[in-house]
Amino acid sequence: MENYCTNLKFVFLKSRITTSPQVAIKEVGYIKKDMGKLVCVYFIKAAVDVEVPLEHLSYFEIDKVGDNFHFKICDRCFKILPTKENFSNNRIKSHKKITKRPSCKSCRKHKDGITIPVDVRKKWEKLRPANYDLFKCPICDKTTIAGISKIVLDHCHKSGAPRGFLCESCNTGIGRFDDDIILVKRALDWLNRK
Repeated sequence: MENYCTNLKFVFLKSRITTSPQVAIKEVGYIKKDMGKLVCVYFIKAAVDVEVPLEHLSYFEIDKVGDNFHFKICDRCFKILPTKENFSNNRIKSHKKITKRPSCKSCRKHKDGITIPVDVRKKWEKLRPANYDLFKCPICDKTTIAGISKIVLDHCHKSGAPRGFLCESCNTGIGRFDDDIILVKRALDWLNRK
């Protein structure tokens, strides 16, 4: 089991550096080694160690970012961005508290991919199980009642082609794996651990 350090000093790149063009401005990393005016930073998205002059970095407190703060870190691009402008509302929790999506709007567009064309969706909607009919999800094999339980039209996010109807839970589940077969196989390997 890996041992994670909880006393990391987090920074983000505030101006371009020529030594590592794959690291984006506002990308978050943590200090691995402080050498005075030069520090070694591990940038999370780029997954690289880079020696960076201090004037190109800004420190921030990791426990002061997120939904309830002015800035939040995207879980995909690992940039620190203004929360209100860059993260869409996700859901309302108890006490009418709004949570934001974990991915910024720009990354979310990429994750959402291509939508089902309107004419194709209309054809598939004619095949949707009628309200109060029984529906058996082809993934979890659970039988539910359409209209009582939410049934959704799943589709390929790369092509926009519909795959068929699923229960909302299974659709959300495969969506969390970005429709990526490699990730699903890793999850299967994980479940098979003894």
